[in-house]
Amino acid sequence: MARAIVLVLGVAGVAAGVLLFAKRASAQNVDELGAGNSMNNSDGSITGAAITEDPSTWPGSDRIWNICAAIAKAEGYDGGAGVVPFDLNNPGDISDYASQYGSQPHSGSNVTTFPTAEVGWQKLYEKISNIVTGNSSVYAENLSWSGVAQKWAGDSSNWLNNVIGYLGVDANSTPADYVGGEN
Repeated sequence: MARAIVLVLGVAGVAAGVLLFAKRASAQNVDELGAGNSMNNSDGSITGAAITEDPSTWPGSDRIWNICAAIAKAEGYDGGAGVVPFDLNNPGDISDYASQYGSQPHSGSNVTTFPTAEVGWQKLYEKISNIVTGNSSVYAENLSWSGVAQKWAGDSSNWLNNVIGYLGVDANSTPADYVGGEN
C-alpha cells in the first residue's frame, strides 16, 4: 500500500511538474511573441522602456521621430497585436531590408519582419532621414507629402490625411520642410 501511495504521488508530482512547465512555456511565448500571434518584441534600447502600441512609449526627440510617429499612427501601429506593422515590429509597414530580416506578404507587398520594435523604428527613422536629406533613391527631397503618400501607401488619401493631420502640415509641403521648421 505504501508503494502504491508513493507511486500515485510520484505520478501526480510529474503531472504537476509538466503542467507547471507548460504554463511557464506558454507565458514565455506570450512574452516573446506578444499577445495572440504577434511577434512584437521590444528591448527598450531606444527609449529605456518597452515600445508598445501606446504612442507615449514611442521614440521622439526630434522632427524626424515625429514623422516616424505620424507614419506609425497612419499605418495602424497603435492598434497593437493583430495589426501587421505592430506584429512585425515595423511601424512604417515598410519593405526595406526584407532581404536582410525576412518578410511577410501583406496588401500586395512584402512587409519586413524586424527582430525588435527598436530595429523597426530605427530603420523607419533612417528611411525618413534619407528622404529629408536627399539621400533616398525612391523619394526626392522636394517631394510633397502628397507625393510621398502616393508612393508609400496603397490607400494614399487616408495615409496622407493621417500623417499631415498628426503633424499639422500642408499636403503640398515636404518632409524636408517640416524637419527644417517650415510647414
